Amino acid sequence: MSAVRTWSPARTYLVEREALFERIRAGRELPALVAKMTALAALLSALYGFTIGLYAGGWQILYNVAKLPLLFLATFALCVLALYMLNSLAGARLSLLQTAAVVLTAILATTMLLASLAPPLGFLLLTSVRDYHFAVFLSLVVGCLVGVGGMRFAFQAAAAAHVEDAVRERCLRIMRIWLLIYGAVGLQMVWIFRPFFRQTDVFIRPLTEQGNAFESFFRLFLTVLSKLA
Repeated sequence: MSAVRTWSPARTYLVEREALFERIRAGRELPALVAKMTALAALLSALYGFTIGLYAGGWQILYNVAKLPLLFLATFALCVLALYMLNSLAGARLSLLQTAAVVLTAILATTMLLASLAPPLGFLLLTSVRDYHFAVFLSLVVGCLVGVGGMRFAFQAAAAAHVEDAVRERCLRIMRIWLLIYGAVGLQMVWIFRPFFRQTDVFIRPLTEQGNAFESFFRLFLTVLSKLA
């Protein structure tokens, strides 16, 4: 039992976060840390993808197992360099690997929360939620809430990673703006990788389709609201 507690990912990356933040700040064995965090985030997001894939059934289960890790890692790949460059302009001395580790703390915290919520959410989806639009809306709300939690965790990691107080304040102001960009890219990525809750012959929707995540989610909100009224 002691070994389980020692090697528990939640304990290593969330509870004992000070040790994780110190490792990022010191730059100790960062390639191994980034690789472990990426692999764990992919595994946890695949677990959540499997859970919501059960709602649709069929090939969508396997599609979602592949889609969710790709969604998170693609968002990471698109946004990490921007944060590194902005921090560099602000005078930060963090390397690209340190910046990547900070961003991965957000993804890892988010996927851990999603994996922990997978059993109760899967139970509700399979036993009580029959309406497709409400299933999508419920999952979206859960995703946004845990996403905010992940962003707050990354903000703590960034605050701990910067040594100089003046540089830290500048970089944290920049990161607040960057987190908005990161969240917007993540939402758009969800829209691109849809559908998740119905069977389909295509892995993702064609990129030539008109519209965006914000229009789609607003229409979804109105649809769910009209059904509840």
